[in-house]
Amino acid sequence: MQPTVTPLSPGLGVVVTGLDLASGSDDGLRATVCELVTRHHVVALEAQHLPPDRHVEIGRWFGDPLVHPHLPAIDGHPEILRVHKEPDDEATFGGEYWHADITFLSPPASVSLLQSLVLPPVGGDTLFANQHKAFEQLSPAFRSMLEGLNAVHVYPGRSEDEANVSAVHPVVRPHPETGRPALYVNPAFVTRFVGMTEAESRPLLEQLFAHQVQPEFTCRVRWTAGMLLLWDNRSVLHYAMNDYFGHQRTLQRVTSMEVGPR
Repeated sequence: MQPTVTPLSPGLGVVVTGLDLASGSDDGLRATVCELVTRHHVVALEAQHLPPDRHVEIGRWFGDPLVHPHLPAIDGHPEILRVHKEPDDEATFGGEYWHADITFLSPPASVSLLQSLVLPPVGGDTLFANQHKAFEQLSPAFRSMLEGLNAVHVYPGRSEDEANVSAVHPVVRPHPETGRPALYVNPAFVTRFVGMTEAESRPLLEQLFAHQVQPEFTCRVRWTAGMLLLWDNRSVLHYAMNDYFGHQRTLQRVTSMEVGPR
């Protein structure tokens, strides 16, 4: 059965129906899903309802699923994080920041796979911003200047001198599969440029943070029951809306990591 692919915006993202990822491993299915993620950066697969083992198995299509060094996993599956908000919680899981997942490690995250379990009746959407387009819309001189910079990514509340909380990445990072350059900074994890202080880095970082989430680079995903949402952390930033106070929202996430030197 050929899937139906519906664009979410001109800039990125698709909703896909007609694929059943719970049916078992299949080379053709894997190739289809991986190609969709590479091409569209954000892929919302409707009505999957995956058991945890299968969720992790699909995560392995994109790299080694992460066992998070600082957050607890669900029982029996160390690779799966519970993304949960109680009706009376004020803050969202991970905070209200545009970010890419797990940029504080090296190699960083490749693809995240988030499945819905319990949704509010309205709200709780997730926004995405295309960082290839954000880079391409800068002037040639500005692009050239950024290509010579590296940035320090640090887990919030920790020191860059601690183990497993800090990494250095290029500010402009070519996608490892396509070679297409993308801005690779985000306000959740990036603290400064290499060779500069935080105070010296802040004006340029703030300019980049504002630029990289302009509306023309974005799409919005409205969650549905059992949806599996995949996004490429090398290509996009995301932001979880916190607009459903009084309602529960529960999802489960597998984050696959790039493969580093062996």
